Amino acid sequence: MRLLKRRIVIPATVVGILSLVMLVGFQLVSMRTHAANVDPCDAGETLQCLKTIDDDRTPVDDVGQVSASQDNAQGNPRLGKNVFVNDPCLDPAPPANYNSLPTTDPASRAARRATVQSETSIGVLYAGGSQKMVVGYNDSFGFYDNRQGLSGYAYTVDGGAHWIDGGGLPPLVPNGAPLGTPGADRYAGDPVIVVHQKSGTFYFASIYLDTAGRQTLSVNSGSFQTAPASALESNSNTRCLNNPALSGTPDTATLPSERIVWNIGVSAVNNLGPGDALDKEWLFVSQKTGELYLSYTRFNANGSTPLELVRSKDGGHTWTAPTTIVPNLNDTFNQATQPIVLPNGRVVVSWIARTFSAGGAGPESDNRIEEAYSDNDGVTFSAPVVVAHVNPQGEPPGYNRGRRSILNAPFISYTGEGLQDDGNNNAQGDSGNGPTIYLTYFNGKTPLVNPDGSINTGPLSKSADIMLSRSTNRGLTWQAPVKVNDDAGVTSHVFPSVQAGADGKVYVAWLDRRNDSANELTNEWADVSLNNGASFSVDKVQSDVATSWRARADARPNFGDYNSSALLGNGQLALVWADGRFTPVAGTPATPDTIFTVATGLGQNQQQ
Repeated sequence: MRLLKRRIVIPATVVGILSLVMLVGFQLVSMRTHAANVDPCDAGETLQCLKTIDDDRTPVDDVGQVSASQDNAQGNPRLGKNVFVNDPCLDPAPPANYNSLPTTDPASRAARRATVQSETSIGVLYAGGSQKMVVGYNDSFGFYDNRQGLSGYAYTVDGGAHWIDGGGLPPLVPNGAPLGTPGADRYAGDPVIVVHQKSGTFYFASIYLDTAGRQTLSVNSGSFQTAPASALESNSNTRCLNNPALSGTPDTATLPSERIVWNIGVSAVNNLGPGDALDKEWLFVSQKTGELYLSYTRFNANGSTPLELVRSKDGGHTWTAPTTIVPNLNDTFNQATQPIVLPNGRVVVSWIARTFSAGGAGPESDNRIEEAYSDNDGVTFSAPVVVAHVNPQGEPPGYNRGRRSILNAPFISYTGEGLQDDGNNNAQGDSGNGPTIYLTYFNGKTPLVNPDGSINTGPLSKSADIMLSRSTNRGLTWQAPVKVNDDAGVTSHVFPSVQAGADGKVYVAWLDRRNDSANELTNEWADVSLNNGASFSVDKVQSDVATSWRARADARPNFGDYNSSALLGNGQLALVWADGRFTPVAGTPATPDTIFTVATGLGQNQQQ
């Protein structure tokens, strides 16, 4: 008998446990309304707050709002023509009278359970003309069943035309236990997927709660095989549109014979002291050697937060002891690392640095995009290199973390990254110093320091520009940033990613709200540079529906901390993001779902 996803009944005792337990990467929301939420990091984030891994934050319960989606193309604004990655019909359907129910009504609460699929990462196997892809995302169904997430995934064998919702990564103890159950392990979100093209191996990194309850990091390896379908699989489609009776029941008709098969995850970091926790990991695989590099932030029980790196030379079976990228700094919080390895073996790791005045006791005074490099395979690193000073950005309306600013996670790539070669490609646009490195991030409109030298402690503008920095000498120095978006940046612009092809084309994708002066409706945008990032063409919207983030949700952040992208073998750009376009019952709030498309219309107005 197949397990019916989303058809869940949660005992009151379990709800009580879940309301008390919180995760760093992905947090369960409780029975409180968002308006009543009090967050110690809201409106005046302090260094101490940021370094305590959110363990003093009060969860929320997002009822959502009915918002009119804007159709960007011909079609249904509840559907659009982009492709659903997760199966939206596995989310619970709200009752027809949802909008009039008290928020504490059991039916109202049930309609917000297991509703969030966001914070996306995509891996593409293009070697040999393959059309296989895997997308990872935070999936809040894992709060209630450790087989279903919180690190969810979907796969496709036809180039993204159809997706199969696979449930969650396989835990060591697959007993279906809810969060907080002693002895039950669980993946806990922050997904990152990479692919080693030569071997066809996919690697999925995520936060992991082991059987002892420690928050560490896990890496699962997997490959596409002819194998029976798991009990959790379902075709991702909109069969339940206007037919909510189909919600919660998987569609198992005509599943493919070939699918991604995951191995049990391996804990990559095991030297955790009492109270330590690991967060915001990122994974890279060398196409030349197959070596894996995993960077992350360590939250020590004493309040220190160094950046660290571990490596694996045997496909993720064993990992080195951690090495330090940046030690703890008393006045700075470093977060959101991403590693790459250049063809000459240099390891480069980027992150966002947030410095606080008065030696860390005062208000936030500086934000920087930084990186460090290693020429001995990550054993030791250089001093931090400043890429750019940036301004923070206020959280977009509808984003439910409830803080002063939204995470500015820089995304790194280099010319020809991911090519299946010997690691010594001479891609177009490479200087004699090796491939060009690219970093994308946003720059907000509110400086942290006022013209008179005082520190701005007030609200931050919910607006920004998307920027691109590049280094042509392997990270030693960085050129002046280039603005990517061609609008004025007076609305929210978040979650950029960059991919650099071997032909000199540099692709950047992000979310922004320029088409809505009220700064409510979000679109996915992309652009391309045909001259190695020196300038960009005309931005093109890639989502066919603009949607609100005021969704039904049981977790935060409701729309994640980042999105990713990937180049296909033919040079096209694959995009994944989460939006709130779908609900099976018209007139009720939507839920966050993960969406896929292949970018179109790029580079038509730029000369090389």
